[in-house]
Amino acid sequence: DKLFYFAAFDQQFFTQTKQNNPNRIDPTLVAFFASKFNDPNENGPITRQNNATATLGKIDWYASTRNLFTARYNFAHARQPNGTFDVEQWGTSANAIETDFSNTVSLQLNTTLSTNTLNEARFQFSREDRPRDYTGPSLPGQSRPLPDTGIDFAGQYRFGMPFFIPVKDHDTRFQVNDNVSVVRGAHNLKLGAELNRTSTTQTFVGFANGRYIFDSVQGFMNYVNIGPKFVECSDGSTNNNGVCPANTTIQGPLLLFLQFAGVNGLSTDNAGTQTIPQLEPAVFFQDKWQIRPNLTVSYGLRWDAQIEPAPITPPGQVFFAPFIGKPGFPSNGSIPSSKKQFQPRLGIVWSPGKNGKTLIRLGGGIYYARTPGLDLASTRSTNGSVGQSIYRDSTFNGFGLTPPAYDQLVPNASNLPPSDPQVYVTDKNFTNPRTYTWALTAEQALTDTVKFTAAFTYAKGVHGARFVDRNDPVFGSPWSTGLGADKTNGIGQLTTLESSAKSLFRGLTLGMQKRFSQHFQFQMNYQLSEDLSDDDDERDPFSYRYAVANNFKPDYGFSDRMERHRFNAFGLWQAPWGIEFSPLVSFHSPQPISVANRVLGNGYIVKRNTLWKDNTFFAIDFRADKNFKLTERFTLQADVDAFNLTNRSNPKHPETTSLLFNFDGTVQSGLGDPRQAQLGLRLIF
Repeated sequence: DKLFYFAAFDQQFFTQTKQNNPNRIDPTLVAFFASKFNDPNENGPITRQNNATATLGKIDWYASTRNLFTARYNFAHARQPNGTFDVEQWGTSANAIETDFSNTVSLQLNTTLSTNTLNEARFQFSREDRPRDYTGPSLPGQSRPLPDTGIDFAGQYRFGMPFFIPVKDHDTRFQVNDNVSVVRGAHNLKLGAELNRTSTTQTFVGFANGRYIFDSVQGFMNYVNIGPKFVECSDGSTNNNGVCPANTTIQGPLLLFLQFAGVNGLSTDNAGTQTIPQLEPAVFFQDKWQIRPNLTVSYGLRWDAQIEPAPITPPGQVFFAPFIGKPGFPSNGSIPSSKKQFQPRLGIVWSPGKNGKTLIRLGGGIYYARTPGLDLASTRSTNGSVGQSIYRDSTFNGFGLTPPAYDQLVPNASNLPPSDPQVYVTDKNFTNPRTYTWALTAEQALTDTVKFTAAFTYAKGVHGARFVDRNDPVFGSPWSTGLGADKTNGIGQLTTLESSAKSLFRGLTLGMQKRFSQHFQFQMNYQLSEDLSDDDDERDPFSYRYAVANNFKPDYGFSDRMERHRFNAFGLWQAPWGIEFSPLVSFHSPQPISVANRVLGNGYIVKRNTLWKDNTFFAIDFRADKNFKLTERFTLQADVDAFNLTNRSNPKHPETTSLLFNFDGTVQSGLGDPRQAQLGLRLIF
C-alpha cells in the first residue's frame, strides 16, 4: 500500500510515398543530372518514414504519512528518413534523415508540513539529441555530397544536400524548483523559486558544402558545362570569359553562392562547434482569494531573468573591434541578458445572480518569452574572427573574384583573411519579447447539460526579435571600410539581432458544449481573429523580412500566422449495438503572403502580406469503435479511423518567401495528406 508503479511502451511504424509525378521536374534537368552527375533518379518518388518509440516508467512511494516521493523516466526515439523536406518540385537528393533521442528523469517530493501547508520540491534533467545525417549522392569522383542547389524562378527546383546538414546537436536542461502552498481562511497562497539551466551543444557548418542559386535551367547547365566565367548580360547576350559588352551589366546565371569557413586556419567543424548555456532564475508569489461564494480573485507576481552566454571572442579581439563604441554601431561585442522581467497577473471569476447559470472570467497580465540559444549561435561564431560566410555571384567576375566551379569550393577558404564578411551581432539594447494580454469570457448555461461561451482575447507584443542589416546601402553602408591596415576592408552584411518588432492579436471565440447525456456529447467553437505584426522572422537568420531596412511601417500588417476564421466541432455518440462514433470537423481560412516585389519603380512600398495563399483547410475525420468483452478482466476494442474523408487537397504553403530562396530548416509545401483510413485493435485489461 506504499509503493505504486506504472510502465508504458509505445511503438509507431509509418511509411508514406509522395512526389509520385515523374513530370514534376523539368525533363531536361533530370537528363542533365543523370548524364553529368550519374544521378538518374531526381524525379523519382520519395518515401518518408516516421518510426518512433516511447517508453515511460513511474513510481509513487508513500515514504510516510506526510511524504509522497515520485520518480519518472521518459525515453523517446524517432527516425525520419527523407523527413526534412516535402516539396513537390524538389529532387530526391534534397532531403536528409531527421533523428531524435530524448531522455528525461524527474524527481518530486510532496511534503505535508501541517494541516494547511504543503511543500512541493522537484528536480528534472533532460537531454535531447537531434543528429541530422545525409545519405544522398556525391559529386563524381569526390566524397563531397552534391551541394544544395536551387534552380529557376518558375520551377523553383532544388537538389543536393540541404545547406544546414549534417548537424550534430544535443540539448540539456537542469531544473530545480520548490514552492510552498498555504491555505489560510479565504486565501490559498503559493510562493516559490525556480532555477533552469539550458544548454545547446552543436556542430553547425551551414553552407560549408556550398549553397548555389541559379536563375534558370539553361543558365545552370551552361555554368556547369562552360565554367564559372560564363555570364549572362543585361542586353540578352552571353559571354564565356566573364565580360559583358560596354554599357551592360552581368545579370546571371549564378544569383547566389555562400560558403561557410573558419578564420585563421580554423576548420569548419571547429568554427561551427559551440556550446550555448543559458541560466534562468525565477521567483513568484500568487494568491487565490475567495472573497464571496460567487466571487474569486487571483493575483500574483513573477520575476524571471535570462542570463546569456558570453561571446566566444572577447569584444576587444573580435574582427570588427575598431567599430565598437563608434556612434551608430549597434553592438558592444557582447550578448545582453534580460534581468528585469517582472510579470504581474490578475484574474477574476464571478457568477452573478443566485442560480449559478452565468459565469464571467476576466484575466490579464504581462508575460515574457525566452530567447532560444540558437538565435545567438551566429553572433558567437559568424563574427569574422571564428567563422565567416563567403559570398559570390556571377557579377564578381567583373572585379576578378570568379565564383568557384560547380564541383569546387573556394580553395583554402579558412586561410583567407576575412574580406567584407557577413557578420552577426546582437544589439546592445536587446531584450526578451514581452506581451501584454487580457481576456474576457462569459459562460451561460442553456440547459443542465448545454452551455454557450463567448470570449475575447487581446494580446499586444513588443520587443519582438528581428534581424536587420545595419550596413544596408540605405544607411550609406557605414561599416564597409575602416578595418585592416589599409582601412579598405570592412563588413559586408551586418546582420543584427534586435528587439524592435511588434505584434497585436485580437480574437472573438464563440462556442457551445454539451456534457455527455442521453448517449451523446459535443463541443464546437468558431474564432474570428486579426493577427498583426511587422516582422515574424524570429528563427531564420539567413533572410530579412522587411522591404527596406530604414522603414518598418509598411511591414506592419497581417502576420504570417493570420487565420481570419477557424472552426472546430467534435462529437461522441453511443450508437446501438455498443458502437461509439466520433466525428471531427476542422476548418481554417487561408494565410496571407506578400507580393513578389514590394518596392515599386516610383519608390512606393507595398504593405506586407496583402495577398492570400492557397492553403484553406477543411477536413472531416471520424472514429468508430466497438468493445468485445472477453472476460471480466479483458476487453477487446476494434476501431476504424478515417482522415480527410472528402479527400480535399488541403495545400500546404508555410513558406513566406520564394521556394527558390528559401532558407528554412524544414519545408512542407504542396499537396496535403490524402484520404486515409486505418484499422486498429486494443486490448484493455
